This record gives sequence, structure tokens and C-alpha cells, in this order.
Amino acid sequence: MKILAADLSLAYFMADTKEKMYTKLGPKFGDWAVKTVIIKKALYGLIGSCAQFHRHLCGELYKLSFVPSKVDQDLWMRDAGDQYEYITKYIDDILIISKDP
Repeated sequence: MKILAADLSLAYFMADTKEKMYTKLGPKFGDWAVKTVIIKKALYGLIGSCAQFHRHLCGELYKLSFVPSKVDQDLWMRDAGDQYEYITKYIDDILIISKDP
């Protein structure tokens, strides 16, 4: 078995936000400055972003035939024939334990 550790950079941007949010752009946006924009993706710092990313990742892991542990919802496993493969996450960091990660 091998272990692969990774930080999912920009992880929250993969998930959509459920909150209805908007903001006005600042001067760093040039011609777009002062325009009002709607926020559609989960952003670091928003209250529900971590939960939205968790839901998104769960959906993707289910598609890959992983199932969550009954003990820890952040530990996922799947039967790979001659062994099990595991993925565990903490916020936006993941650890993959597999014969061929």
C-alpha cells in the first residue's frame, strides 16, 4: 500500500454556494470597479463553504464507488478486489491509501 497526501488548492471553488450573496467590486477590478456581482461559488470565509465543499466531494466520491465509514464521515473506502482503498479528508487536505494512488 502507498500513501499520497495532498492539499486541494482552490477546493471550495469546486462547490456551488447555497447562500444568495453579492458584492460590489473594488478599484482593483479596473473597468469592472463598483459593479455588483453575484457570488455563485463557495469562497473561503463564507459560513457554509466548508459544508458545501463536503457535499460536493461526497458526491464525487460516491461516483467513484467509495462509501463513507460508519464511524467517521470523512473516511471513505472502496473494495478494489484484492484490497481496500481509502480516502480521508480534513477541510481541504486529503490522504489516499491505495496500492496505486
